[in-house]
Amino acid sequence: MKLQVALAALFFGAFISANSGIFSDDGGVLSDPAEGAPEARTVKGGLAKKETNFERMRRGLPPLPPARRSSGFKPKPVPSKVPCAPLSSTAGYIKVAKSDGTAAGYISKTFDGKRSYTLTQSTMSALEVKVASSSPFNGPFNLLGLNAPDTHHPYIGAVGGSKGYYFGNGQRGTAYLAGTGTSAANSPPSSKDGSSLKSLGYNAPSESQIWSMDCTTRAISAQWTNSDSTQHSTTIFYDPAVHYLGLTFDLDAFNHRFNEGAYAVTFTFVPL
Repeated sequence: MKLQVALAALFFGAFISANSGIFSDDGGVLSDPAEGAPEARTVKGGLAKKETNFERMRRGLPPLPPARRSSGFKPKPVPSKVPCAPLSSTAGYIKVAKSDGTAAGYISKTFDGKRSYTLTQSTMSALEVKVASSSPFNGPFNLLGLNAPDTHHPYIGAVGGSKGYYFGNGQRGTAYLAGTGTSAANSPPSSKDGSSLKSLGYNAPSESQIWSMDCTTRAISAQWTNSDSTQHSTTIFYDPAVHYLGLTFDLDAFNHRFNEGAYAVTFTFVPL
């Protein structure tokens, strides 16, 4: 009985060592075998042995082929990086669409009744904008309005909303898209240069260098920075009840509070 148990234990240990690929007979961890390593020939008694060229010649067989040395390393293919095609023009329109792709119009060259940007359905009445480079794909940039309705605040920026402009989960913070001065990228809002809303007696802080462009689709996205320098994903929206374009983080919270049917939109740069 003891002999049977000993043989069973020996067989089990040999099985584990030969098939697991990670454990040695003494319980140590082994490296995985290199890919393509030649298998050993098993001879009587279960011991692994490689046949030599001398043995093969004695049996009238040709010598073994030269051994291929391999580290087991296979370099992974690296996808080629296709450079972004530059814009055909640094001037263009901003096409606006609903999140389902339905066309909503263009940013208008005239403000709404509260001196914020709104929509128009024709390029004849659309705002012409300019980016500083034909390859504006590496970070936030300013959008300059070439035919902006407020020449003292010609940049298309975001002005803190009257009901709060802190963006975060469950927050109703918003910002109006309006005419602004310039501000540094990823900086908290500032009142230094004012905005197109200032003539209405409204002097909330604003940000201008908030825009980024996708080099493939030419889609333009926005990034609002809170006063404590934190950032959250930013949604561009249109409020049809009061006809203005704005930014927010939690559009559901905004609509729950104001019930104005605001909906998310996307911006796309269309070169002139």
